[in-house]
Amino acid sequence: MFVILITILLTIVSMYFAGCIAQSRGRSSKIWLWIAAFIGPFALLLVFLLPNLQGQDGDSSHWA
Repeated sequence: MFVILITILLTIVSMYFAGCIAQSRGRSSKIWLWIAAFIGPFALLLVFLLPNLQGQDGDSSHWA
């Protein structure tokens, strides 16, 4: 029972951080929140491995 509670807590924390990190890197926080809901902490690794969509000054206009 304790392991299940820790797993659920870890997944919820991962969902929050994946959403925050994704938003800061120019990606959809809602999508990454759901990805983290399904794969847990591995989403944090994925969002760091994908390229940052925002430019040096914080905009994403260089992709247009």
